[in-house]
Amino acid sequence: MARGLLAVVCLAVVACQGPPRFRGEVVDPPRPVPDLVARDHRGGLFRTAEQRGYVVVYFFGYTHCPDVCPGTLAKWKRAQEKLGEDARGIRWVFVTVDPERDTAQKVGEYLGLFGPEFLGLVGSEESLQPFYRAFGVLYEKVAQPGSAVGYLVGHTAFVSVVDALGRWRLRFNFGTSVEDYVHDLRLLLREARQTRARR
Repeated sequence: MARGLLAVVCLAVVACQGPPRFRGEVVDPPRPVPDLVARDHRGGLFRTAEQRGYVVVYFFGYTHCPDVCPGTLAKWKRAQEKLGEDARGIRWVFVTVDPERDTAQKVGEYLGLFGPEFLGLVGSEESLQPFYRAFGVLYEKVAQPGSAVGYLVGHTAFVSVVDALGRWRLRFNFGTSVEDYVHDLRLLLREARQTRARR
């Protein structure tokens, strides 16, 4: 009798727990990402509509960035390493907010310092505007008189995560830990596997 009651209690606890909780900032309700197209640093075309089935991680930055961008990409690298085989289900996409200086070659060299799988989106400011608008990205040039770089770019520092159904689900702020990245990305990958299993 006691064992049966204990089993019922255990089942009730599991049921009450509900779905796993994300550690990043949840986009509620999830926002479908429109069909966007841009040139990637390898010379191909990147289409958001073709990323269905993958969890896609986006960051908007630039190669002359002194702190936030290299810090974020370093976290990507560590998260990718911790994810191991699970990382195959994730696309990591860096979108430049400095198209004037960030050529395909420069972006490719920059991303190569962190991870060969990371993809960069480049092009004119006009061609990238749809991506900026879709993810609420803000940026502006900040003049640096007397500096060799000429200007810096103040920009939105959060990372946007799109699930395998093409919906913007999470935002990771700059201070998000590698462990929280891994935790939330694994939850989204699990969701994707469960969705495929139900089809």
